[in-house]
Amino acid sequence: MWRDRADIYLAELLRLEAPRRIGSCAGLLGRSCEGDGQYQCLTCFDDHLYCQSCTISGHAELFLHRIQYWTGHFFWKTTLAELGLRVQLGHAPGEACCNPFPGDPKFTVIDLDGIYRINLDYCNCQTAQPRDLQLLRRRLYPATSVSPETCATFRCLEEFQILSFMSKISAYEFYWGLSRLTDNTGTNPPPNRYQLFLRMIRQWRHLKLVKRMGRGNEPSGRAGTTVNDLVVKCPCCPQPGINMPDIASIPPEKRWLYRLFLAIDANFRLKRLTVSSRERDPALNNGNAYFVEETRFAAFLKTYEKRVADETSSCNKHDALELANIRGGKGTDSSGVGAVVCSRHDMKRGSAVVNLKKGEKYLFMDYAVCMALLLNAPPDVVLSYDIICQWRKKFGARIAMYPEWLRPPQPANSITYLIPKFHLPAHIAPCRYLFSFNWTPEVGRTDGEAPERGWAASNGAAASTKEMGPGSRLDTLDDHFGDQNWRKVACMPGQLLKKIKDAVKNREEQVVGFVGFEMSIEDPAAIPQWRVAVHKWERDPHGVGPKGNPFIPLVRQLSDAAVRLQLAEEEATRTSDVYVDTMLVHFESCMTCTGELINSIRARLKKEVADLGNHPTDRQKANIQQKCNCLRRRIEAWFTIQGVYMPASTVQRMTLATSSTPVQAYDVPLLLPSALACIQTDLDKLLANMERRLRFGRAQDTLGKIREHILVRGGMYRVKQREVRGQAMVTRAATVLNRIDGHIEDGFQAYQRHWNALERLAVPLGCPDHRISLRALNKADMVNIDDSDGSEGRRTLSWIWLANVNLAGSAGLQDALRIEWCKSRARARRYQEETEFLRVEMERYLQTLESDAAIWRSRAAGEGAECTRHIPGFVEGARAYALRQAAIKETMHGNARVVFSRAPGDYPAVIDATGNPELDYLDVTRHVDTLSMYSSPAPSAE
Repeated sequence: MWRDRADIYLAELLRLEAPRRIGSCAGLLGRSCEGDGQYQCLTCFDDHLYCQSCTISGHAELFLHRIQYWTGHFFWKTTLAELGLRVQLGHAPGEACCNPFPGDPKFTVIDLDGIYRINLDYCNCQTAQPRDLQLLRRRLYPATSVSPETCATFRCLEEFQILSFMSKISAYEFYWGLSRLTDNTGTNPPPNRYQLFLRMIRQWRHLKLVKRMGRGNEPSGRAGTTVNDLVVKCPCCPQPGINMPDIASIPPEKRWLYRLFLAIDANFRLKRLTVSSRERDPALNNGNAYFVEETRFAAFLKTYEKRVADETSSCNKHDALELANIRGGKGTDSSGVGAVVCSRHDMKRGSAVVNLKKGEKYLFMDYAVCMALLLNAPPDVVLSYDIICQWRKKFGARIAMYPEWLRPPQPANSITYLIPKFHLPAHIAPCRYLFSFNWTPEVGRTDGEAPERGWAASNGAAASTKEMGPGSRLDTLDDHFGDQNWRKVACMPGQLLKKIKDAVKNREEQVVGFVGFEMSIEDPAAIPQWRVAVHKWERDPHGVGPKGNPFIPLVRQLSDAAVRLQLAEEEATRTSDVYVDTMLVHFESCMTCTGELINSIRARLKKEVADLGNHPTDRQKANIQQKCNCLRRRIEAWFTIQGVYMPASTVQRMTLATSSTPVQAYDVPLLLPSALACIQTDLDKLLANMERRLRFGRAQDTLGKIREHILVRGGMYRVKQREVRGQAMVTRAATVLNRIDGHIEDGFQAYQRHWNALERLAVPLGCPDHRISLRALNKADMVNIDDSDGSEGRRTLSWIWLANVNLAGSAGLQDALRIEWCKSRARARRYQEETEFLRVEMERYLQTLESDAAIWRSRAAGEGAECTRHIPGFVEGARAYALRQAAIKETMHGNARVVFSRAPGDYPAVIDATGNPELDYLDVTRHVDTLSMYSSPAPSAE
């Protein structure tokens, strides 16, 4: 174990603090040297001592190594510059310049090991290059192009760039970390070049971007860069002319495979404070990467800001709408960003990211969406947005108002609008059915939540980018978005393989489950009717209306109020033929309802007493006592009425009253029929049935309220995680969550009372019907939709989200069977569509890499940018870079083929390719052997 050897490790660290041998120089390359060995290089991993001359000779081209010298008692830091080493630029190593020009005596180099001063000589011969180019050819990036006094090594800039992508380290932390590596005592700090480092890293990001995108290999060069040229495009999304055939040649029944899935969302963590201005800090990418061109966008906002207003929501109150005009705050120039991404592969679209000024207003998001649809998008598009039910209403009218160059070419009827799965439960019921990915055909297992996952990778940069100037922030975020896209491209084969294995497995399970469910239905005549209804709805979900939606229950759910109304009407019928004492104004149903109401009051009062704690105040005690007295009087009055209809309760109560221990009002037993069911054989069936029906209705109501509170709690957790910052806001959010949890707990206890009463009444009444639509409720069942094991497609939701139909006889059962048939069918179809999507996406990935490799090879055949062809060695370098990029694409193509070869090869189509709406889309014969377990007839609906 390391702990046993820790002392030895410590000893070795201390051993290195003194030289191994003190005396003469160790000599270079085995040659002897008579000089005194005083200097040691920490970068060379060599513990020998060398003289000053050998140290300088051995580091003529390693001038950034760290040197220490032996004072006779300990090692002390020094530099090669202090030893007299001079660095000659513009010549080959070891070649002297006939006319060297000394650089600034304080010339500073920022490297991975620290920040150093070096003695620099420029070449000043007749053929000498400009000084900044001499630095670049030694892989030193100058801070300025005129008389540079500071530079950074290429490896330092590259490492910072990668670290900023992976760890989101800021330039401030990185630079001052290097400063501490140079001197961690504060006695000899290096010169402060932080501002120059910011300038260099920003230029470096831009140059690396245009280099990777091939602008140096194009004849027009960097100046010819246009919109979308600096974007890492999604290789699996359909790109006309690159990885998909001409749209006219695609069979109509296969066009859905060439849909483009786009998701819209805003991020209010990526804000920017009012720092600098666009005039002082312009963007280098100039709208050719992921952010839109700011000047044109600002002119668009100025023209249409007052003409486009956000409408009042007809759905629930969503943050995107309610907070559209209040986000931001004093000192904030941009309240966040809005973006359009590929929703199947989570990749940012080019020129489709906008800065938000005040909230998530329609005008800003319209611009991003229109730009995404304009740039190489196919005709068929699926748009998802958490408030799309409101945003889409007048989208067409707004587009008609915008300038011609911003209007997307896609026909209005070729765009499908959906709501991301995670956000869908927060909408009203009509929206949950109309805009669901689960029920909409030809969308596979897409969830629309890609932006949320993408923001998680970007939010780490928010702390540093919010204080940048406008141009620096845009270029930095462009670089981060590009890196995220590239990482997705590199990992895509493995991700697609994992997805298709999962899709094929689940597809088989869902198909077998659906066919088995269909075979177990006793009434075969109902299935063709359901099939016609679901086909009609899929063709035009917005046109058929709620009554034509097969996923919506048609049988009215019995609520507490509905049950009470039924009981009252039945009593009116019963008492019309029976003499009733006019003094008895409390009928049986009222007695039962009042008893249950008192039960609820008792439960609330008991909870209040439990919440008092061990040391309540006198005022709290008095308040509780008053409530107890009031409750006791109400119970005693109710006992009088109960004795008329339930004489046995009086006898039982007298038996229980023999105890001398006083009973609190909230513990007094009411002895409703459910309480007497276990001890009384001659139970009044009329009263017991009344209580059963009342309990059943209230259990349904309570379960509905529990679901509502759970949804609210889930929404609050999301808001807290994404938006809440600071102790005060966190405390307020926690208080609200505690209140919601209290409501959920109250509902849980109420449901338990109703369920236990129903279970006790089931035996004497011989009526366990409540178990058809209700179950015993556990704490583990009360989870949000997204907290369940899996998703709707995998159907492992908690039962509370499935118990949405109160079966009312045969009609209610048929309603429930129809809905479950539609959902089971939809799950089977979505997984079949997903396997088809993934197969096509694999093909598109390979086609895109082939196209990219061909483009780079054509660039290698050219001579690069015309403006720089005169530079010696440029054409050769540009050609070599293009060939290397082509080789990278071809290697990725070969690796992807190997990965894709491991995908399941035998997954024949399960959905009928004819698309005939009158046909069953599932091939039952393929699963006959598997379905023998379903051959028994279905239970009777009676």
